[in-house]
Amino acid sequence: MTGTGTHSDTQDAAWLRARTTELLLDVGMFPFAMHLLALALLILVLQPGLAGLMWAVGLTGCILFQIALLRSRFERPLSIETAGSVIRRFTGTALAVALFWGVAGFVLVPAHDAVSLLFLSFVVGGMAMSVVATQHMALTACMVSIWVGLPPLALRYALSDLPFALPSAVLLLLYAVVLTNLALRLHRFSLKTFRLQLDQQRLLNELSEQAGALETARTEADRANDAKSRFLAQASHDLRQPLHAISLFVESLPGARNATERNDIMNRVRQSLDVLTKLFDSLLDVTLLDTGGIEVRRIVFRPGDLIAEVIRDFGLVAEACQVELRQVRSTCAVESDPVLVRRMLQNLISNAIRHSEGGKVLIGCRPRNGTITIVVADTGPGIETQDQKRIFSEFERLDTARMGASATPGLGLGLSIVTRIAKELELNVRLTSEAGRGSVFSVESLPVAAASRVEQLTQPATAGPAVSNAAVFVLDDDAETVNATRLLLERWGYKAESSQDWRDLLEAHPDVVICDYEISPSKTGLDVLDELAQKNGAPVPAILISGHTSTALRKHAAERGIPLLHKPIRPVQLRSALLNALVGHENPRDAAKDAAAARLGSDKVRSTAET
Repeated sequence: MTGTGTHSDTQDAAWLRARTTELLLDVGMFPFAMHLLALALLILVLQPGLAGLMWAVGLTGCILFQIALLRSRFERPLSIETAGSVIRRFTGTALAVALFWGVAGFVLVPAHDAVSLLFLSFVVGGMAMSVVATQHMALTACMVSIWVGLPPLALRYALSDLPFALPSAVLLLLYAVVLTNLALRLHRFSLKTFRLQLDQQRLLNELSEQAGALETARTEADRANDAKSRFLAQASHDLRQPLHAISLFVESLPGARNATERNDIMNRVRQSLDVLTKLFDSLLDVTLLDTGGIEVRRIVFRPGDLIAEVIRDFGLVAEACQVELRQVRSTCAVESDPVLVRRMLQNLISNAIRHSEGGKVLIGCRPRNGTITIVVADTGPGIETQDQKRIFSEFERLDTARMGASATPGLGLGLSIVTRIAKELELNVRLTSEAGRGSVFSVESLPVAAASRVEQLTQPATAGPAVSNAAVFVLDDDAETVNATRLLLERWGYKAESSQDWRDLLEAHPDVVICDYEISPSKTGLDVLDELAQKNGAPVPAILISGHTSTALRKHAAERGIPLLHKPIRPVQLRSALLNALVGHENPRDAAKDAAAARLGSDKVRSTAET
């Protein structure tokens, strides 16, 4: 900071020196012409001898040199770099001119000639005043002109035998003091004026930069709006597709001829629902990243275990696309957030499967420069060079012809989510691809950790008293949601109660509550849960469900240790959150974090119950 400030001060001083030099040279030819005219009149009146004429020639040469400096100002612009040289040369000539005027009393006027000496005093005094008026911005030159030109004349008075010689000498010195004070004041005024100009210029530059930044921001906003408009048009189509398929399958269900055909229709309905939920999940991921809703929790884990879990999760998808998923086993340990790393792997492996139908996908870990790199390589058609940067942008999708017939199209958000999560984790994402020879995505810079510090990522569910016969209360203002949730809970073996009226919850005694956030215009789910905790004397395990993704809502839920699930919710997410709430946590906020992990696909607690 000090270096930057010093550099800025130096630049400001150089700019001020250039402006003062420019003002000095901008006074024009008039003062120098008057100087030469005064010199000619002085010689004409005093009519000195040869020494006086030589003195006049020398003084004239110095004045002409100053005029030459003035002319050079008009021939080429004065720069900050040349200002210092110009002012030094001018100060040198000012010293020479002052010396000539200083010795004038000894060269031009006899000691006994009071009238001539008085006339010379008027001329020299006038020249000194002219210097203050025209050269005060060059303070050194101005001081030299005053104190080299006037004191010798005062000395000439003091050494003469004229009447009032000593008082005249003192008055000349006082006149020099007055001129010095005036020069200093004028110099400070000039500097203040230039500093105001400098501040004004700096302010204009800042305003210009801000205007440029605003214009850039506006352009980016327009680009984002255009991209999101295109995205919404595409998302509308992609979201309608599974909804359309579901409506057709449901309509055909009553006409199924046998159980096999009914099961086939229901499986297709589940597949369409799964596609729809994944599309909404991608949108929610983007929203959470935009609003800072992703909390990084760094622990030590084995990425090989994480890869194995993701491969297992994508087993059926890979089989449907005839893709061989293979893992290079590794026992290395890293320190990062396993939930977010898993989300990155899910997107990368999903893309690899989608674009490699009938091929292979290889996932593994590679040590590199004291860090670990997770590699996802596929044998798909590869990505053209001109597309390799574009695919990491939001809402961008390559030609769907690259995808296999069994693959489901995404919204063009997966790789954008990967890069944004990587930024949160301070990781790098690299793509190496060649058309026709597959693609390799690398997640780099995972810090290596000691294997002895590895923490358990999963834990078995306890199907004991905490789960069997547990009482679950469902509170939601939508009747269909209440009925569907109650039926699912009963299928899983819970004792389910449900209501659309929050007052019924205050009269119940549940083991866990599933509560919608928007209960009524005057009550939120958090308000009702707070009242229930006050009535019971302690918080009741609960799960909050909402379609809102606001930072304030997440904060309030986390403060109470209540997991927040965002609609639409997959059964596996709800089941995992229920089991976590029933098993219990040493830290009440773990439930909220585990529910978030479940939403990102990392079921910390798994159940053998069918979804």
